[in-house]
Amino acid sequence: MRNLALQSEVRHVLPRQCSERPSKIVAVIQNTNTSYLHIGPNPNAFDGGVQNQLLNTPPVSFVLTTDGNLTALDSFGRKIWIVDLEKVVEDSNEEDGEEENVEGDADVTDAPDKPRSQWFYGASFLEENPLDMMGGDKDDIMEMNLASEGGLRVTCLSHAGHVVSVSIDATSKIASKGGNLEEGSECIGTFENGLESGGWSPDGEVLALVTFASDEDEDGNKIENVKNPESKVPILMTMNTEYEVLAETRLDPCLVPLHSNSIDCSPHSNSISICWRPNSSSLAVSTVDANVNNKALRRIRTYNRTTLQMLSVSKEEDGSGRDVPNLLPVPPTWAPSGCSHYVGAIQSSRSISTKSARTRQVAMQVAFMEPNGLRHRECKIHNTVAAVSDKEDVIGVSFNLEGDLLAVTSMVTTHDAASNQQYQYGKVQFYHSSNYHWYLKYELRYDGNARTSSVVTNMKFSDEDPYRIVIALKQQQDGALEWREYTFRWESSTIHYCDSRRLPTSSSVLAMTIDGKLLNFTALDKAIIPPPMYASSLELPAPVVGIATRPCFCDEVAEDGHVDFIIALSDGKLALLHYYGSSGDKHGPSITPGFQAPSLLAIVDPFDINRSDESADNGIYLQDKALRDITVIDASDNSLTVVAVSCSQSTSDAEHKITDALIEMKVSWVAQTGAPEITITSSLPLEGRALRVVSWSDIALSPGARGSALLELIDGSLLEYSQGGILEPCGAGPLLEPCPWIAGIYDAHSNRASSASSSSDKDPLLIYDETSKHLVIGLSSRYRLYSGERLLSNASSSFVISLQHKFLTHVTIGSQPQLKFLPLATLRDFDPLQGSDDQNAMLDGYEPRSAERGARLVAFFPTLPTVVLQMPRGNLEITTPRACLLPYIMIRIIRGDFLTALDIMRRQRVDLNLIVDMNPCSFLEKGGAEQFVGQIEKIDAINLFLSSLIDVDTTLWKYPIPSWINDEMDLSVTPRQHTEGKVNAVCQKMRKVLLNAEKDGATSTGKIVKEGHFLLPILSTFAKETPPKLEEALSLIKSHASSDSKTQKVYKSKKFDEAIAYLAFLADYELIFNTAIGMYDFDLAKAVARHSQMDPKVYLPLLKHWRELPKAIARYEVDVKLKRYESALRHLVASSEVEEETPGESYFADCLKFIEEHNLYRLGLELFRKEANMHRSIMISLGEHLLLDKKPREALTIFLAANPRYLDGAKRASLACDDWRTFFACCAESEEAIGIKQATAVAESLSSKVGNMLDQRGNYACAATILLEYTDDVSYAIDMLISAHLWSEGRRVALLRKRLDLVRKVVDGSYSYARICIADLAERASTFVRANERYYEVIVIRREAIRVLEDMNEIHLDDSESVFSMQSTASITSLRSSASGTSIGSIGSIGTVASVSTVISVGATSTFSFTGEADAMRHKSKFNRLGRDNKKKKRPKKKGPAARRMKPGSEEELKELVTTLEHACPDDHYVDVICETITFLLESDKHSMAKMLFESYKQLETAIVQSQNARLAQDMKIRTDCEKKERHEGCKNEFIQHPFI
Repeated sequence: MRNLALQSEVRHVLPRQCSERPSKIVAVIQNTNTSYLHIGPNPNAFDGGVQNQLLNTPPVSFVLTTDGNLTALDSFGRKIWIVDLEKVVEDSNEEDGEEENVEGDADVTDAPDKPRSQWFYGASFLEENPLDMMGGDKDDIMEMNLASEGGLRVTCLSHAGHVVSVSIDATSKIASKGGNLEEGSECIGTFENGLESGGWSPDGEVLALVTFASDEDEDGNKIENVKNPESKVPILMTMNTEYEVLAETRLDPCLVPLHSNSIDCSPHSNSISICWRPNSSSLAVSTVDANVNNKALRRIRTYNRTTLQMLSVSKEEDGSGRDVPNLLPVPPTWAPSGCSHYVGAIQSSRSISTKSARTRQVAMQVAFMEPNGLRHRECKIHNTVAAVSDKEDVIGVSFNLEGDLLAVTSMVTTHDAASNQQYQYGKVQFYHSSNYHWYLKYELRYDGNARTSSVVTNMKFSDEDPYRIVIALKQQQDGALEWREYTFRWESSTIHYCDSRRLPTSSSVLAMTIDGKLLNFTALDKAIIPPPMYASSLELPAPVVGIATRPCFCDEVAEDGHVDFIIALSDGKLALLHYYGSSGDKHGPSITPGFQAPSLLAIVDPFDINRSDESADNGIYLQDKALRDITVIDASDNSLTVVAVSCSQSTSDAEHKITDALIEMKVSWVAQTGAPEITITSSLPLEGRALRVVSWSDIALSPGARGSALLELIDGSLLEYSQGGILEPCGAGPLLEPCPWIAGIYDAHSNRASSASSSSDKDPLLIYDETSKHLVIGLSSRYRLYSGERLLSNASSSFVISLQHKFLTHVTIGSQPQLKFLPLATLRDFDPLQGSDDQNAMLDGYEPRSAERGARLVAFFPTLPTVVLQMPRGNLEITTPRACLLPYIMIRIIRGDFLTALDIMRRQRVDLNLIVDMNPCSFLEKGGAEQFVGQIEKIDAINLFLSSLIDVDTTLWKYPIPSWINDEMDLSVTPRQHTEGKVNAVCQKMRKVLLNAEKDGATSTGKIVKEGHFLLPILSTFAKETPPKLEEALSLIKSHASSDSKTQKVYKSKKFDEAIAYLAFLADYELIFNTAIGMYDFDLAKAVARHSQMDPKVYLPLLKHWRELPKAIARYEVDVKLKRYESALRHLVASSEVEEETPGESYFADCLKFIEEHNLYRLGLELFRKEANMHRSIMISLGEHLLLDKKPREALTIFLAANPRYLDGAKRASLACDDWRTFFACCAESEEAIGIKQATAVAESLSSKVGNMLDQRGNYACAATILLEYTDDVSYAIDMLISAHLWSEGRRVALLRKRLDLVRKVVDGSYSYARICIADLAERASTFVRANERYYEVIVIRREAIRVLEDMNEIHLDDSESVFSMQSTASITSLRSSASGTSIGSIGSIGTVASVSTVISVGATSTFSFTGEADAMRHKSKFNRLGRDNKKKKRPKKKGPAARRMKPGSEEELKELVTTLEHACPDDHYVDVICETITFLLESDKHSMAKMLFESYKQLETAIVQSQNARLAQDMKIRTDCEKKERHEGCKNEFIQHPFI
């Protein structure tokens, strides 16, 4: 799917004074390191009349011609100096004394009788020590400001055997001083037998040369070759950079080419050529062996670089050992490492002879030889000549640095009809291999006519940029020499997006692939056909070099007959294609049903044009096929307005300007005749070279984008071109680096729907707004993706902007490539100055999808969430990523297109709950359910939707709604309903809609439905509710079966069976059977059981037994089986009423037993409310039941509520609940005498109850009351009051009974209790002080432990605390917050010390964890049984004191210390008792003891306050020291506290 596009073209012409003799360019050498060559003033300040300044200009390129001139040129193509290599050789011979120069300093090379050598090779390399080679002192060299130690040298070879090395540094210095330029060069030597071929290795370390062995022996006698006098023995040798011979070897005798001074570009049939392997490990030599089976045959041999040992010879791959026939004398090429091809050589289909060349064209191909020499596969060379009589000769072939381009150079001999003469022109074809097919991706043709045509003399790919090539040309008319620098780029795909509804046979996503003259079409929206196959193709008169598609414009009405494509051809003409051709047009056959490829409307020549305004043309003429980046910016019914970039012309007479021009043209045609016409409407010169011209991506949505284009210059600056020749800076700003691939959005702020299309399939994004903001996306040649000045990705292979889906999609490069999606709204609103730690965090995009390494993005369907990728081998892969799928589905649901949404959700396995969760209010209340039922025709789809419902809102956690959908569709204001009960609400709504549709006979969309059509979905609504309404479902099935059945066999109809089977699919058969018998319809239950897996031996006898029983008894047994005990009790009671019998004891006993077994007392009391005795029996049974359940208070109420009262049970219940007053009341009511022992026992039981101090005081007081009132035991009662610490009450009772001895007993008891309190308070004070001191030590230990954990980053977030979830991340600070509370207040009054009980221990916060056996299996699948049966044995727990021992400083010790501190502080009731005791002692004249008790309490209070204050002061001191240290060190850390500090 990739197409090759011309990115830039720079033309240079060699000045005429540099090539006065007929010659051609041999090599163009670029000076990649010109920084050290800046000598003298800035060349930009050059004045054409000052020659000295020109000599100081740094040379950037060197041109070697066949006549032996090496010309240095500056960046403007101006001559700086020329070195005559022939003179260098002559001067070297004079110095060696080999020849005499009679004329002294005269240039003997210009003598008319002295022929010049033919130079065939020139290349440069950097020498390590240039000072030794140049001569002179080092001070002079330093004056040149050389920035490199190495010197640039150019090695030149001639067929005469001369090897000349030219020092660029020395020659430039000599030129600046006006000296003899040839002194900076050196003739290394001359081979007396000449040189046939040679070249430096790619690493610049080894020079390979091919010469011939001498034809004379040692005595000077000539050796004659009897077998073939024309053959010679070639010698292959290698030299290092010092020109020392490393190795040499003799080759087999071969035919010798005859070299003349002619400048024919075609290689000699016997030429010898070499080519190096890109890694410089070996080289290949192509020679014509003189005698192979008594005839000459060309062979290609490979040799080792070091030893020149032969490695392989070209052979056929069939294993026969035959030589590869018909190899042509074109120098072979070697593919780079990692390429599937190796040595490539030109091969003809048959042997070329003079006769065959005159009669017909011979097919050519590039044959590839593996490292072992065997031929393997080939590349067919396309014959693209204009006429059959034209003759094409291949003269060169070469791989680029990456190996993905194969350039084939040829020379075509043709006839000019206008001048009636024969001429030649050159062309270069670029081939690319994909999926074992070689495509002709581009052709450079230099055919004008007999006057303006040129031939290619040399072609070479750059050693640094794989897509940059230099082509040397020679004009046919005046012999001018020029060279052109081309830069190409790969377009990952050429896709035409349009609305296919205007013509059903067109395609909305049409992929176009260039293959020479063929333009292949693939309708991706109709069928994915992997290359090299295609749906249809169209053959054009010349190879295709460019494709311009007509976009859909805003507010445009689709009409028939307009041009959809402008195809640029290699001959400079433009082909107009359209979908609506006449019957005479030819359409290529299509293998895709429903698709018809575009047809050819007309071909127009842009160089035969009419200019609307010659003055506006600024002297720029369209000639020599200089147009590129043709872009359509506007259109009308019968015309297109296009802009294109035109390269500036170069001439040898004027100063060359390396700038481009932007041409605006209007292409018009007549719809009836198809006659085209081109008119130049504007020609605008640019300030530099143009890099890319594109139309706006939203040209179909933004009215302002129509008639304008986005222009990028070579420096990365962006310009906006408007129709009419208006060029102004683009508001998007410059890109950080030049980007050959760009896309722009004219209005990135618009969200309103466009009126360009009324289709609901298009999601309009952008409309024109005067306050619009441009957004430009660019991909650099280094594969960096930019959005303006922001770097989005540092490694991406391709990108696509999808306005319909609102995404920027790109494929990353790396070890784990991904397909990523960035929302356009995020790119538009992103602010790098927002203060985020990671400024690119917002640009991570939606969920990426993994892709294959080397994959490229081909297309993004506008109407479907589908992406097409092309794999490295060429196959296509279509995918539906979640990132674009979910927003697409959400939009469809919001728009009510439930049919499309449900279909995609089913195929892509998206949770169908999203249909409701997107807008529950709309679905349930605003007709959403009605639309859903009306659109979905398949019953199974409705059932699938209902069965997938769950009580969860999927938009909150599974499928979050993008913000731009909320903003545009105003979903943020839609109230969200609670998820609880969602399933029941949807089922009820759907059931209502379905039943209404059956009742009305049609859905909301008008679809006719019959009764029972939605039976299965209605059953789904019953079964899906919680709890399932299976009884209603069975009733519905029964009613439908009864209405459809014309016989009595209702339960044997087919519809009944299908409904039961479907209901069983939703629920268990046993549950359905139980529901059927619960309806007491035993025939229905039998029918259900018949379709189940139940054993007839089980259910048939059971159903028969129930049929034979009375109705009430049968239902009672059914209810008991189904555990419906309330209904069973009702039927059990009803069974006696049916039999008209008086309820007897046995009958009621059965009922009471059933009531007691199943706790049906409430229903039993209701059923027997008219039977007093039975009602009382149930009440008594209920009371006894409550008494057994440890609910004596409720049982007492029930016993007393019975009529008559059940006093025996009431007395037992009152004793159980310590209600002694009710107990004695019941005894009195039953006239039961109460004895002293019984009363005493009740009092002792009451006083023995265990509880807190307050409860115990109350129990003792009640016991004293019982002893006084029912036993008259005053002494025992006083003891009870003393135990309750009720000193005043005890004194009152003793004085009331006139017992002074008991009064003294009460006073003595209070005195003894005071002594106990004094000892207890002292012990509490010492305990609190010790525990508080240890508490502070443990706090320090725990604080340090927290700091260590934070430094080790061992505080992690669990899965529920993901930064992408809605849950607050504040839980991460819970551990710190538990240690950073404020200190408690000091004890200020009695009772406030209890506030220390509020403690949150450090480290007590824990995340979710597994416990028990599940912990060991938490990572295992439920299907993985390995290790599940072998349970780990638990270690036995330690027993004894060791089990209770705790680790010092641990959390357990901290908790225990907190408990100790709590117990050391007296509670409020204890303080009240102490106060009462002090008061009573003062009243009893025990002042000293009262004072001692008061002072003991105050001492406890003081000890607690002092201990706390000391600990707080010490902690404050530590905090102050820590803050001072932090200020001193310049850091800020949060001080960790415990809340108890």
